[in-house]
Amino acid sequence: MPCSFLDNLSLQTLIAPVPTAEFRAHYWEQKPLVVQRANPDYYGDLFTLDDFDAAITRTPAYVTLANAESKRKFVSYKPVVDGLEAVLADMRGGGTLVLDQLHNTDPKLSLLTRALSPELGYRFQTNLYLTPPHGKGFTPHWDNHDVFILQVLGSKHWKLEKTRRKLPGVREKMGDEGRELRGELISCTLQRGDLIYIPRGFVHAAECGEEPSLHITFGVTAFFFEDLLAVTIRAACQRDETLSMALPPGFMHGPADGLVRQLKAALSDMCDDKFLTQVVDQYRDELVRTFPLDTSGQVRDFFRPWPLTLDDIVGPRRGAVYRIHPEADSVRLNFGARSITFLALFREALEFVLTTPACQVREIKGDLADEERLALVERLIEEGLLVRKSDGLA
Repeated sequence: MPCSFLDNLSLQTLIAPVPTAEFRAHYWEQKPLVVQRANPDYYGDLFTLDDFDAAITRTPAYVTLANAESKRKFVSYKPVVDGLEAVLADMRGGGTLVLDQLHNTDPKLSLLTRALSPELGYRFQTNLYLTPPHGKGFTPHWDNHDVFILQVLGSKHWKLEKTRRKLPGVREKMGDEGRELRGELISCTLQRGDLIYIPRGFVHAAECGEEPSLHITFGVTAFFFEDLLAVTIRAACQRDETLSMALPPGFMHGPADGLVRQLKAALSDMCDDKFLTQVVDQYRDELVRTFPLDTSGQVRDFFRPWPLTLDDIVGPRRGAVYRIHPEADSVRLNFGARSITFLALFREALEFVLTTPACQVREIKGDLADEERLALVERLIEEGLLVRKSDGLA
């Protein structure tokens, strides 16, 4: 189902009207951002109460109920069918219904999580929170990843600490200690169409007033510099087997001068531009393999083939993450777990068709015959990187 917010989604539209440059310079990983738009239709029908109701009836793997005021603060019901009556009873008692990872089954949320990946280079996930009037789902806490809160129904009152408690690791979780709000706070009410960005490590809490609330927590699965450093060290060890040798006997005692000299020499050898460029390229290629591919429409196209013509309009599939490697006499295209090598003459056409929102097949740039343009586009459609614009999958 078309959704105007999804059709035009970018980092800029996600945080509008705040300029992207301002967000990157002053908010990203630094401090919370509250965006109050006074536009209840901003997210359109991205996710509605009917969508939530349908998601529960489709029997997800589990439904979580959270109630900060209850002795049963966090309960997962699985299987849902057997526990649905209890879920609804607890919801009526003020509990928040939570549907985790719903983007794995809902087409609109799936596109939401994929659409920003080419621009930002991160993966995303969704959690859905439906809270009844006067409900409070969680006690104050910080998250171990950055989140965007999209208010899609009703309103919710939020309180956030202005100072970050800590910069947690990706696998670190907040314990039971310190679950209260401290110091200077940001206090705001999100109305339908509004947004909050909360970097990891900032303690926050929310509760409903007179009306119910449905919000999407749009979580960022980022990649970190420490990961790249670890990859660099592993590559250096593969290049120089002496780095994989044991430390010398007795290294725990006496002066550290010798070890320091060896360590400095090893780190100095890593500071080679050619070596580091190779590490970064390999690292990015490995990351490409972690982004899910959207295969919607491919089964239908296989059983109901539609011959491609030069007049057909095609464009890149939304959310496709790939890397192009030009080489002396070829060009390599990496996406998902796949790698395809084309003749070098296809380089200009590849770069053009994968970055142009829409074009006729005959308009694809490059010194190619029409038959070669058709063959290239057919292959890219088959691989899921291009779609026919009339398919409605772009």
